Amino acid sequence: MAPKQRHPFIDGLKDVPVERKKEMNKIKIWMNSQPHLPHISEDYIYLFLHAGYYNVERTKSYIENYFTIRASAPAIFSDRDPYSPRMQVMIGLANLIRLPKTTPEGYRVLLYSVRDPDPTKMIFSDAVKGFCMYNDCVLSEDGLAEGYVVIFDMRGVSIGHLARVSLPALKAFMFYIQDAHPARLKGIHILNTASWIHHIMRIVVPLVRSEILSLIKFHKGMIPEGIPHEILPADYGGEAPSVDELDTHTKSMVDKYSEWLKESACFKADETKRVKKASWWGLFSGGSAPEKLDEKTILQNLQID
Repeated sequence: MAPKQRHPFIDGLKDVPVERKKEMNKIKIWMNSQPHLPHISEDYIYLFLHAGYYNVERTKSYIENYFTIRASAPAIFSDRDPYSPRMQVMIGLANLIRLPKTTPEGYRVLLYSVRDPDPTKMIFSDAVKGFCMYNDCVLSEDGLAEGYVVIFDMRGVSIGHLARVSLPALKAFMFYIQDAHPARLKGIHILNTASWIHHIMRIVVPLVRSEILSLIKFHKGMIPEGIPHEILPADYGGEAPSVDELDTHTKSMVDKYSEWLKESACFKADETKRVKKASWWGLFSGGSAPEKLDEKTILQNLQID
C-alpha cells in the first residue's frame, strides 16, 4: 500500500539542494535498476546524499544498507506504533531531548538520559526500536542538518541494564548507526561515566570502527567538553529549558508522527526481488567480520575526562 504521508520529511524538505540535482538523478537511475529497493521520493534521496556529503557511491552504500537492515531486523524496524503498550513503556523509561539551539558549527545536539532506572522494565530491542523511531522524527523535523552531536548521560544506568542487552539487536543497531543512518555524526559525549564503563566497551568495541570510536569522549561529570554551556538544559547549568520541559515537548510530537511512523515500516528491501545479496550480508550470517580492531589497546587507552 502506498504511503499517504510524506517521507522522510513529514512537512516536506524546505531547502532543496537544487545544485545537487545531477547527483540525485544518478541515484534515482541506479535505484530503478535495483528491484529489491522500495520506491522513494526525491527528498529521501537528498537525505542520503547529504549524509554521504554528496558522494554518489557512498550514498548508494547507505541506501542499500538502510533498506536491507530494515528488512532483516524486524525486532527493531517493524511494528512502529508509538502508542503500542510496549512502546509506551519504553518512552517512559528515558528522556529524549533535542536541544533548541545548535552549536556554533551549526550542529544539532541530542541528549538522552534515564528517566526510570529500573532495569527490569527494559526490553533492549524495544529500547533500540524507540531510539530509532525518535531519530527518524528528528531527521524529519531538521531537514538536511549540518551534523549531530549526541550526549548520553549515564546517571541511573546500572549493571542490570547491561545484563539485558541483546547481542543480535546490538549488532544490528551498531551496523545501522555506522553504515546506514542518514545523518552526519560529529561527536558522542558520555556524561557521568560509570566506573564499570570498560565492561560496556568490551562488548561495543568489536562492533565499532575506529573513526566512530574517535568521536567518543567520556566525562566524569555533567558538562560535555566543547559544547557551549548556554545551550544545555537548565539541569546541566545551561540556559535552555529543563530536561522535563524538553522531554515533554518531544513526547508531545507522538500524535503528529504516529501514523507516519507506522507507515515508515514499509520502507524496506524486498529480498524476494534481490538479484544478488549485498556484500555485507555476512555481518549477519557470520560469513565476514567488521574491520579488525585492537581491542586491548583501545581499552588500555580509554580515558575519562
